[in-house]
Amino acid sequence: MMRRLFFFLATLLVAVWWLRRASRSKRDATPGRRAVPDSADPMVRDRVCNTFLPRSRAWVVHAGGEDIFFCSAACRDKHSAAEKNR
Repeated sequence: MMRRLFFFLATLLVAVWWLRRASRSKRDATPGRRAVPDSADPMVRDRVCNTFLPRSRAWVVHAGGEDIFFCSAACRDKHSAAEKNR
């Protein structure tokens, strides 16, 4: 009786493992699936501290025809002070 119970439980565990693995590989292999959605916010780099952050959360200064991104007002102010000292 115990042998049958052990065999049944072992078979059940293997079947569950195999089904989960098969469904995961099928889901990952779906054509046209993208890892990042099209609406993802692009990452930008703060020139002062080299921190990357989403563009929507960055402080932006428009200077010389380009956008300069900062993670905080403090980094923006440090950059402005350095530019004034040039």
